[in-house]
Amino acid sequence: MEGQQGVSARQWGWAVAGAVAAGAAMVLGLLISPFVVGLFLVGAVAAAVPLLMRAAPRAFARLCLAIGAFLLAWALIGAVIGMFLFLPAALSLLVAAFVEAGNRPGARWAVTVALAAAAVFTSAVLSPDPDDEPPPYFKATLDSASRDRDREFHERVDRLRDFGATRTEVYEMAGRLELNVDMPESFPGGQSQDRLREEIDRLPGVVEVRLCTFYTCD
Repeated sequence: MEGQQGVSARQWGWAVAGAVAAGAAMVLGLLISPFVVGLFLVGAVAAAVPLLMRAAPRAFARLCLAIGAFLLAWALIGAVIGMFLFLPAALSLLVAAFVEAGNRPGARWAVTVALAAAAVFTSAVLSPDPDDEPPPYFKATLDSASRDRDREFHERVDRLRDFGATRTEVYEMAGRLELNVDMPESFPGGQSQDRLREEIDRLPGVVEVRLCTFYTCD
């Protein structure tokens, strides 16, 4: 049968490894970059798509190549927001595409995908569009994870909306509590980015406040 001839146990194993690695990347992404969790979810789902094509060997190999190549490009483009975690998944899928000599995507397909992925990477790196970037946000580090049980702390966090905050999120990372505070692209009258930062600095237990963008934190 075609599935038995094309999708060998070795080829299937590499694809499964890619899907598992992408799932692990998504879980880690929840811890280090929760504000872009949707991007991690998309990457994990995409990596699992080839597993639906076991009955169609050629489509399976081509999907492994295409998704692996674009995950590789995206891992490099979005490295600063944690997308580098998809590198193991991308490489596993690329191996799955070529590991079986009797079921490979074909030279024309391989060249087309490689050129397309390179074009996406080059376009993203050389021509970033500021209009597509989310507004900057503040990331505050707290002195103890016990602050999450501090009623006064949470009440003060909720009041940050009075100073322009659009969303607040408290989460634990590496044993420490972090607070992300989103802000609008432009503040209404009487509010400002500096005033919001001052209020964050005054929160109980805050030891460091950093201004972050889509790319990095100061």
